[in-house]
Amino acid sequence: MLKDYDQKVSQNDLYALIREGEHSEQDFKYRISDARKIARTLSAFANTTGGRLLVGVRDNGSIAGVKDEDDIYMLESASEVFLKPALKLEVWAHEIEGKNVWEIEITEGKEKPYQVDEIDGLKAYYRDNDQNFVANAVLKEVWKQDRLKESKHPVAFTEKEQRLIQYLKDYDEVSVSKAAKVMQLQRRKTIEILARLIRWEIINWSHDTQEGFRYSL
Repeated sequence: MLKDYDQKVSQNDLYALIREGEHSEQDFKYRISDARKIARTLSAFANTTGGRLLVGVRDNGSIAGVKDEDDIYMLESASEVFLKPALKLEVWAHEIEGKNVWEIEITEGKEKPYQVDEIDGLKAYYRDNDQNFVANAVLKEVWKQDRLKESKHPVAFTEKEQRLIQYLKDYDEVSVSKAAKVMQLQRRKTIEILARLIRWEIINWSHDTQEGFRYSL
């Protein structure tokens, strides 16, 4: 799992990466002390567009270095024990300022949703800017439909779908529960329809820490 870079190349590359700061495709970890916490970041990257994890770098971009080479086993545990399905990780070791920094590349997954075995059950995460968020049932359904290669091209809308679209034209946005009331459907069927409309690019989704997930045209 652990590979070495040429020292000169790694220093130039690493400084450039660190200058980018943390963002939607990059996260810094001072150290690996919690495999489940690392699994959340792996899940978020794999469920979104992929990303890079730099271990041994503080949040402010200063180099702390990897303190314990056995942390590689914590990484393996994060992927193989806590992440469902597991991801194959490639870890590149950089030497800079006399310290080791690990670069872990996580590609966008083909078996979404990648979920973390949390104490209270399986949870999938997604990445937005420099933070990881728990995905809701609609997002997980979007990934499931993508995985099953269901059509991304709109077909004729049902009467209930037309009712929802008209409601969104009139009132801007809905929650899952409101959409269920508008279409007079059970929650499970509502989730499937919202996911399908997202994949067809008919509606958009947004998330707010106060308001939760919302859906709009």
